Amino acid sequence: MERKKRLILDHETRMARELALLVFDKPKPHLWMILLPIFFVFFAQKMKQYTKGLEDFTGNYMKSRRRALDAAFEAEGAGTPVDWNELLEGARIPDEARPLYTEWMGHLIDHYRLLLSSSGSTLAELVRAGYASKTNYLLFCNCLHKAENAFAQALLPAMQGDDGDLRHIIAKMQAAADDLGRRDADTFFP
Repeated sequence: MERKKRLILDHETRMARELALLVFDKPKPHLWMILLPIFFVFFAQKMKQYTKGLEDFTGNYMKSRRRALDAAFEAEGAGTPVDWNELLEGARIPDEARPLYTEWMGHLIDHYRLLLSSSGSTLAELVRAGYASKTNYLLFCNCLHKAENAFAQALLPAMQGDDGDLRHIIAKMQAAADDLGRRDADTFFP
């Protein structure tokens, strides 16, 4: 089960990184930077901020997924239900968003438990064994992404920043996550 957990965690981390690359716009050097090299310093600072933003996004995106995977791993190993009190206790979620967080985490935990209990030596084999068809996997992805989007929308009032910008980022994340899920389905079920 440790090997399966590592496969799942590695895949989730790669997906988080790919999602970050799709959500954040990479700074592009302008031609005039070549003509006036002093401005390249500003571009280098923007690239450093961009790289740090990707790392921060990936780390933050993975926090809940790691918690869900750890909870699934513990419950699957012990053959017990997930301890929701413990899972919710460690999360700093506003009270009004907790039901949506619980729903989203439930989808993640069910998914991880399914993969952990499936047989296979690669993530693709685990997914094929657990979901049996591309359609079933895509249905799971759709449910997961809807739950995650609903949770993100519920967090909007507590977030700092321009409401329009935040909604744009959430929509961009939703579209990118949907695309990545379809790409995974095509990879897992050729």
